[in-house]
Amino acid sequence: GDIKGEKAEVSGGTNPRDDLIKFWEQNYQTPKMKLCVVGRAGLDELQKTLEETFGDIKPPSDKWLERNPPIAKDETKLFPSEHARYGISVFDADEFLGVIREVVPVVESRIIKLQFATPPFDDETLSDIRPYRVLSHLLGHESPGSLHSLLNEEGLINSLSSGVGIDTADFSLCSITVSLTPKGLKERDRVLSLIWQWISLIKSSVGNDELMEKYHNEMAAMGKVNFMYRENGDPTDFCSTASGMLFTYEPSKLLAGSSQTGKYDVDITKAFLERFTPENCLLTIWAPDLEKDENNGVLTSASAGEWTMEKYYGAKHRSVKIPDTLIQQWKNPADIDSRLSLPKLNEFIPSDFSLKCDKEDPISDDAPKPKADAKPPKVLLEKPDLRLWHKMDRTFRVPRTHIKAELTSPNPYRSPRSMTLNRLYAKVLRDDLSEYVYDASIAGCNYRVTCVPLGFRLSLSGYSEKLPHLLEVVTSRMLTLIEEMKQGPEKHPRLADKFEKARENLLRQTKNFRMESPYETCSYISRMLVEDNVWHVDQYVAEMEGEYHDENPLTMAKCALSAEESLLGRGKAEVLCMGNVNESEAREVADVIENHFLQSRPLNEDEVPKFKSLKVPTKDEAIKIYGPDVVDMMTPTKIEQVAYSESEENNAIQLILQTGSEHELGYEGIATLELLSYIAYNSAYDTLRTKEQLGYIVSAFTRKTAGGCNGFSVIVQSSSTLPDVLEERCEAWLKQFRQELAEISEERVAMEATAIVSQLLERDQKLGDEVGSAWGEILATENLSMKAREPKFDRLERLATYLTIKEGCGDDNADGNSTVTAASLKRNMIEFFDKYLDADSPDRRAMCARVYCQKAKKRFEDNVGKPGVLSNYDDSRHLKQFLSAYPTAPYWIQ
Repeated sequence: GDIKGEKAEVSGGTNPRDDLIKFWEQNYQTPKMKLCVVGRAGLDELQKTLEETFGDIKPPSDKWLERNPPIAKDETKLFPSEHARYGISVFDADEFLGVIREVVPVVESRIIKLQFATPPFDDETLSDIRPYRVLSHLLGHESPGSLHSLLNEEGLINSLSSGVGIDTADFSLCSITVSLTPKGLKERDRVLSLIWQWISLIKSSVGNDELMEKYHNEMAAMGKVNFMYRENGDPTDFCSTASGMLFTYEPSKLLAGSSQTGKYDVDITKAFLERFTPENCLLTIWAPDLEKDENNGVLTSASAGEWTMEKYYGAKHRSVKIPDTLIQQWKNPADIDSRLSLPKLNEFIPSDFSLKCDKEDPISDDAPKPKADAKPPKVLLEKPDLRLWHKMDRTFRVPRTHIKAELTSPNPYRSPRSMTLNRLYAKVLRDDLSEYVYDASIAGCNYRVTCVPLGFRLSLSGYSEKLPHLLEVVTSRMLTLIEEMKQGPEKHPRLADKFEKARENLLRQTKNFRMESPYETCSYISRMLVEDNVWHVDQYVAEMEGEYHDENPLTMAKCALSAEESLLGRGKAEVLCMGNVNESEAREVADVIENHFLQSRPLNEDEVPKFKSLKVPTKDEAIKIYGPDVVDMMTPTKIEQVAYSESEENNAIQLILQTGSEHELGYEGIATLELLSYIAYNSAYDTLRTKEQLGYIVSAFTRKTAGGCNGFSVIVQSSSTLPDVLEERCEAWLKQFRQELAEISEERVAMEATAIVSQLLERDQKLGDEVGSAWGEILATENLSMKAREPKFDRLERLATYLTIKEGCGDDNADGNSTVTAASLKRNMIEFFDKYLDADSPDRRAMCARVYCQKAKKRFEDNVGKPGVLSNYDDSRHLKQFLSAYPTAPYWIQ
């Protein structure tokens, strides 16, 4: 509680400061430390820096070493490290293992998780052979004949995964996690029976050295391939990860250690898999209906236990021991379902790693390494309905290719129903393809098909040799799936089950969206006001359940027809091929897209969906709309909502200040907003969180909405302060921040501007980064006019020039903007603030989104109907009638 110091000791507690010192002395000792440093300096310079920084750290005292002797491992055990640190099992078998535990979650989710107590993965017996990799691979496999395939085919699960739950120095937990459908929850006895049959099948095959060894070698081969062609990542992340790995690997094995696997050992694999038993399992079931559904004849139930509340988070749960009858059934299945079979070997594992750039432009072994190719992708093909971009990689030199395609259509977002049907199609497609492409994903080839407001997006990436085949599989199935869905559930009952599962999942996800944190809800409800022609989450829910749905239900055939219209109706495509791919191969990709999807007439410019941002009223405009009662309000427009979750204890606000359209701001205005927001973040955090302690979530940042409107936002989420007070404190901070801008030194401005420039000009670390950057610039032109559809691949470089200080230069720079100085940047920020953010500015367009916790519902109700307060989406829809829109032209169009 709030008892401190000596009072804590008197009352039976301890002095927190003394405890902290004791903890430091015990744990912050050199035997428990590892250090990794990454830098561009030479080794001698790095060593000197290290010695200067860490040289004063002393080795531990003899007394400390006596109290902390080396861990004594029992070398007579197969796994010597297990339970060696404490000398006893971490788990109380009666309380944690051989147990069924039921938990009632806050959000709607239905999950079964099996956790098995296993040895630590860095145990010397396991560290080289790593049997858990193969076992996890088999348990979670998704190919035909697998456990996943069977459960999915029967409509019992949404997903199944297997892997490491926890790994410590003394033990580990291996887990199997199954996300259930409502049907799967009701039939969880059958689900668990099949899980244990699958485990039994894998156990029986361990004696088949040839098959299991082939699986083992397959995984080892992919580990070697992935290491050989691993690309650079973030240096900070690498440094952090490497320092932790030094506890497991000696420095010489640090880079490759985690990718290397020793020879297969049947005895060790069998011993590890023997831990997968009911007696050694913690079986946890999460479902919102468990409290209401008392058993109903289900054997896998903890209904004999008493409900209790977890003391920290208030989660309701109960536990019982697994009955002996179930243990025997699971441990020794009477028979194994004939549809279960172990997977075939993976035909997608690549063998050709040659680089196309070396074939077209060969270089000798002793030639210097080619410099990075900074050229953007170029257009290979341009038609009324198709534009193909291509760039062959010469920088990262990895045998990987990325294919991106945007299939633009006006149909998906024309109504909530159409969008829902197209999203359902994408879900059914992903579910249907999972068996076919699972091996490809294991072999490093991945795909994704998503429905977005502007149409469908396809994304494929992986080793170049196998990617064309994956593209053909995915695009062909997209079309044949539509035909099968049109034929109806009578002819394709399993497909009908997948459709119904997709509908349940989409409904659950949409409902759970309403359970997001209050600060995220603030962002959503404010977006619903300022973005034109958008559909509300409640409209999506109404399409999937309720009176309207009951009268006009979503069907598989309707879903297919909607997807057919979106994919095969009038449309256009942007396609990008980058990486280890030449021009002829890129054209072949374009042919696949064109032959499959572009057989109707091209989409004309006026048919391309366009989105706009609406202008929040200024003070004068608000008075005309709401009346004179808002004349004294700094923020006359407020949109309010009560948190959807009954257990939500936090309030939140987002203060949004619109700063104009992109075209109005131009490069200089965008750069000024970025700099101002960058400086504001630390100021807001320090004032509102650290000093005033309003809440743990505090942020100030640049905000962009659809249609090219920019803004500045402040977010605060608090469990102790009501939204109106949070808003008042944010306004007070804005006044304080204006004073800080006036007093900020030019040296500080220069430092902050340099930091932003470094971020803007940060080079791509891997091929995927470069592809993402190029694709983002291409997509930014997708709903612009033909005259403005040329991507500005150098946009960030040009933006950086407006923040790059060039003291002593009197001429304009190459972009035509005046010479940038710290003084000019400071002046720009102050002028920008005074125009867009200052409470007294006639140009200020401000609104505040407020979300109340359930306990403060009365405060929300008291505000309903007040001038300027929007209490539901109907109020927002009404206000939109008075609002004009910002121009949609981006800032890079001159």
